[in-house]
Amino acid sequence: MFNTCKIADVSFTYTEEIGQEGQNSKVYLAKDNHLEQQIVIKQVTKSTISFQEYFREARLLYTGSHPNVVQINFAAQDNDNIYISMPYYMNKSLSYRMKHVNFTAREIIRYSIQFLSGLHHIHTKGLMHFDIKPNNLMLSDRDEALLADFGLAEVTDLKLRAAPQMQYTTHIAPEYFTENSFSFTYDIYQAGMTIYRMAVGDEQFTDECNQLFTRGNVESDIRTGIFPSKKYEPHIPRKLQKVINKCLESNPNDRYQSVLDILNDLSSIDDCCLDWRPVKIQHGKGWEKSSDGYKYTFTVADGNTECYRLNSKDQRRKYSAMCQTGVNDSMIYRLLNNN
Repeated sequence: MFNTCKIADVSFTYTEEIGQEGQNSKVYLAKDNHLEQQIVIKQVTKSTISFQEYFREARLLYTGSHPNVVQINFAAQDNDNIYISMPYYMNKSLSYRMKHVNFTAREIIRYSIQFLSGLHHIHTKGLMHFDIKPNNLMLSDRDEALLADFGLAEVTDLKLRAAPQMQYTTHIAPEYFTENSFSFTYDIYQAGMTIYRMAVGDEQFTDECNQLFTRGNVESDIRTGIFPSKKYEPHIPRKLQKVINKCLESNPNDRYQSVLDILNDLSSIDDCCLDWRPVKIQHGKGWEKSSDGYKYTFTVADGNTECYRLNSKDQRRKYSAMCQTGVNDSMIYRLLNNN
C-alpha cells in the first residue's frame, strides 16, 4: 500500500536570539543546515498551548499568502517545542528603521500602501490580525513593508467579527473596553496608529506613551481619543493627516469601513513636496531633502527660517524663497508643502 504520509528531519542551528514574544515564545536568527541559508525561527513552548494551537499561526499565514504578507518556510515540532520558520530580512522591521531615521511623507505613504495591501488581502480571507504595529512589519530586501506575526490573528464569525486573546496596550482600540467582539475596523484603528507612529516619529510617540501612563487614565484617554495626541510636524500633508485621523476615530462607525478605502485615499495624495525629512539640530527644528541634483536644508529657530541649497561639491547658497522672519506653524507648513 502506498504510504503518502512522510516524516522527515529538519536541521537548523541558532545563531542569535533576536526577540521574545511573551513568556512562551522566542525568535531566533538561525542557519538552515541543509540549505546553508539564514532563516528566522519562532520557537513556542508546547506545554503552554493546546495541541490545536501548535501550528495555528503557520496555517493562518499560508491562508493569507500575499506579496505583502510574510510567508512561512516550514513548521516542525519536537517533544518540547514547535518551530515556525520564516525568511530572514536583512532590513529588519519597520520599528527598527524608525529608531534610526525619520520618514518622509512619501516613505510613509509607500510603506502604508504596502502593508495595507497585505491587510486587505487577509481581511478578504476572513482573518483579523489584531496585532498591527511597526515591530510586526518587516522590510523586504526590496524595501517593501510586509505584514508579519499572526500570533493573535483570529478567523471572523458569520457576522464578520472576532476577539483577540490579548492586546498591546498602546495599540488598543477604544471599543476594546466596552465590547466583546470586533469588526475589521479594529485592525483599521491599529493600522492608523502604525501610520501615525511613522508620521510623528519614534521619539514623539514614546513621549506620548510615557505621558499616557503618567496621567494614569489609560482607558479614558484611549476611549475619548486624547491618546494619541494627533499633533503633526509641518512636513506631513493635510490629506495624510486626515487619513490617519479617520483611522483613529474613537467610534468605529466613524472610521474607514474597509482597508480598500484607506488605500484609495492614500493613493490620491498629491505627488509633490513629499520628500522633506526631519533631522535633529542643536537649536530649533530642521528638515532636508534632495531634488534635481541639489540638497536642501531648512531650519526653524526663534520664529525665523533659513534654507540653503548645496550642490554636488557641497557649495552652499542661500535659498531666499524659504528664508522668512516671524513665521508661525501654518506658514512653516506652507513653505514645506509648496517647495
